[in-house]
Amino acid sequence: MEKVVVDQLVARISALLHEKLGMRGASLEARVRRAGRALPRRVRRAAKELVNAESMAQEPKMLLRLDPQQVSAAYDTCLMYLENIDERALKTKALFGFAASVIVQVILIAAVALAVLRWRGYI
Repeated sequence: MEKVVVDQLVARISALLHEKLGMRGASLEARVRRAGRALPRRVRRAAKELVNAESMAQEPKMLLRLDPQQVSAAYDTCLMYLENIDERALKTKALFGFAASVIVQVILIAAVALAVLRWRGYI
């Protein structure tokens, strides 16, 4: 496997992490670290394998030790997951989560206010 090929695979996964999940970072390693639990375990492992392959590809002797099948399998795992992410569904889920937390906070504040009013004898 050539260094150019490894760099292209890493660049594609890094771009997808930025596009689909909004992960920022200078390299794939930074984006994977930032993604954390936003990625399933198998995808995180595959992305870390790509990060290792990228670092190994920098050294000519280590490049010969790379297993092309393992690298392509890790790339396929990451690619399949990231391409199937629906950004609209993620945004909708985040919006509903935010709305639910605001509603719960309003209910709790109202309950505390009513409890204080009752305790003070106004109700």
